[in-house]
Amino acid sequence: MSDTFFKRHLIVSMFLGSLLMLAGIFLMFQQASFVRFFISLLGVFLVFSGISSLFALKKYQLGSRSKMATLIQAFLSILVGLVAVLVPLFTAAVSWTILLYVIAVELLLSACISFLDAMLLKKSSIVVSGLLTEGVLSLFVAVLLLVFPKAIGTLLLKLFGVILIATGLGMFLWSLRIRQINKQFRQDIIEGKATVVEESPSS
Repeated sequence: MSDTFFKRHLIVSMFLGSLLMLAGIFLMFQQASFVRFFISLLGVFLVFSGISSLFALKKYQLGSRSKMATLIQAFLSILVGLVAVLVPLFTAAVSWTILLYVIAVELLLSACISFLDAMLLKKSSIVVSGLLTEGVLSLFVAVLLLVFPKAIGTLLLKLFGVILIATGLGMFLWSLRIRQINKQFRQDIIEGKATVVEESPSS
């Protein structure tokens, strides 16, 4: 029963590895669809970033100007995020480069506000590591979008495709290797039993 389960596990691993390799190869030829997905993913990030900023305003003790700037940034982040999520779903006649630039500008604004709030709250007892992390992440993605607006989708697409292919190939080769080790182990056990049987009459 355990041997049957082991064989099934190896077969499933080999099958999943093959599927991952095929998915990686297929993904590399889906640039247009992936760009839409990537923009929608950025939109989701902006929406959650804006919502978290709104909730954070309740516990952050900021001045009136800083609070107003954070509030405006939060609503802009939610608005741009919703546009980035909904536009790829309902229309194809849109310049993805322009939309990526808009998202990049919003991310830059979000990073600046996050760094500013972190500086203002540095002397208080409030932990600002979350603000700094969000600011660094927003700044990093914004710089990538501004420097490589047209190539970012292709680069990420190829990266994900290579990761899937490498993961699938690794699973497939690992399953083959485990299968060979299992066969060799069983063969050694059979040979060991045969040796014991041959030696038992003489003893």
